Amino acid sequence: MSTRVGIIAEGPIDYALLPPLLSRISHEKAGFQWPLEPEDMAEILYIRKRGHGRVVETVRKLVRALAHYDHALFVIVLDRRTRAAQNQVRRLISRDDRFVLGVASEEIEAWWLGDRENTLAWSELTHSLPPDCRYAEPHYKAERDKTPKKTMDELTRVSDRFEHTYGEGNLDMAREFAEDHWRDHARLDDIAAQCPKGFGRFQREVTSGFRRAKARAGRLF
Repeated sequence: MSTRVGIIAEGPIDYALLPPLLSRISHEKAGFQWPLEPEDMAEILYIRKRGHGRVVETVRKLVRALAHYDHALFVIVLDRRTRAAQNQVRRLISRDDRFVLGVASEEIEAWWLGDRENTLAWSELTHSLPPDCRYAEPHYKAERDKTPKKTMDELTRVSDRFEHTYGEGNLDMAREFAEDHWRDHARLDDIAAQCPKGFGRFQREVTSGFRRAKARAGRLF
């Protein structure tokens, strides 16, 4: 069995942010280095159209063809507002322990905002966050943020660093943040504290998934 990891999600922002998180979880929580080789890096299992319905369709096709895949792990991420899709996916993957389903409360940007230190460093607002900004609220909790994309957009508006704002999702910004701040420095415990139901559970299940993969391989990756 290879050490490749397949990712199925709803959109390109998820695909940009998830690989460095998985790498950090494997190293920091599961106790081994992944990826070992460039070809081990996360394989994006693209869906033709965005949305949770297409995720379910892609998972269904994947389950039917599992004999052709030797991946160590498959990671599926949906947002909270997809209860029916979550239930369908759980039924589809129930017989293979290589699957991990993650549910990001509202949107994956909540996990991004949960890493406050890196988010403020990236936006160059560590020492200059305006007090009337949503992110500056005394009891701000990323998992309770009903519109995390709007919070991201506000941060890019009040920062002098950016020529453009985040809007409804800026892929270039997500890629930059993932590469410069999360690949080697993602603060997993901070994200879990800010998003215990979504990321906290996801992190535990991914950790267990990597450990199962290691056991199946009979060696340390």
